[in-house]
Amino acid sequence: MTTCNRMIDVDALIDGEAGDNAAEIERHIEGCPRCRTYLADARCNDAALRRAANARLPDTALEQRLFGVETAPPTQHTRRKALAGLGIAAGIGGLGLIFGPTFSRQAYAGADFREAVLGDYATGIAADRPLDITATEPAHVMPWIAARVPFVLPQRVAPEGTQLRGCRLCWLVGRRLAAFSIDAEQANLGLYIAGAEGLSGLPGEGTAPVMAGRGGVQGAFWRDRGLALGIVGAAPAPRLATLARSLQG
Repeated sequence: MTTCNRMIDVDALIDGEAGDNAAEIERHIEGCPRCRTYLADARCNDAALRRAANARLPDTALEQRLFGVETAPPTQHTRRKALAGLGIAAGIGGLGLIFGPTFSRQAYAGADFREAVLGDYATGIAADRPLDITATEPAHVMPWIAARVPFVLPQRVAPEGTQLRGCRLCWLVGRRLAAFSIDAEQANLGLYIAGAEGLSGLPGEGTAPVMAGRGGVQGAFWRDRGLALGIVGAAPAPRLATLARSLQG
C-alpha cells in the first residue's frame, strides 16, 4: 500500500493541531482510502496506548528518580504524550511493543522520509507545538528520549556551534521518531531521527546528505548506521548540509 502526502495532515487532525484546516482535512479523508485506513489504524493504536498507559503509567516522582530529569509540564494530551508515558511503562513493566498486528509498517513501505519530516516540522512551527522535555544539556535530554524510542541514538545530536533546546517524540510513517530542537545562530532547527528500515528518500550509508525543501523549509537528509536522519529549518541549504556532515560518522 502506497502512502498519501496528506498523512501528515491526518496526524495534525488526530492531535487537535489542524486548526482552521480541520474541515478541509476531513473532506480529504472521506475521498482518500489511504488516509481513511491511516486514520482508522491510528485511532485503534491510540486506544491501545491509552489502555496500556492508564494501567501501567508510573508517577512523576518515579520517572525523576529513574532518569534524573525534569520534564516540561504537559500543556495538552496528544498521542505523543501517551507514547512518552508508554515508553516508561514498557521499560519498567516489560510491556514490550503493542503495535504489532494493529499498526503494521508494511503500510508505509517506501514512504519518503524527507516529505514526512518537512511536513511535521512545518506543522509543528505553525501550531507552536511544545517540547516533551526542555533542557540544554545532552546528559539530561538523551537518557529521557533514549528510553522512549526503539533504536540506539547517535552520540551527538547538536552540531558544534549550536545549542540543544530539548526534544519531543513524533509518530510518523508508522514509527516513533526523536525530534530534537536546536538553536543555530538564532535560527531554530529540528533534527529528526528514526529507524531507516523501509524508508525512501535517503542516500546510501556514508554518502553525502541529500537536500529537499517544502514551503520555505529546507532539509538535509542522510542515513547512518541503520538510522534515518534529517536536519531541517528555515535556513540556507548549504548551512544545513554543513551541519549534517558534521554529525555524520
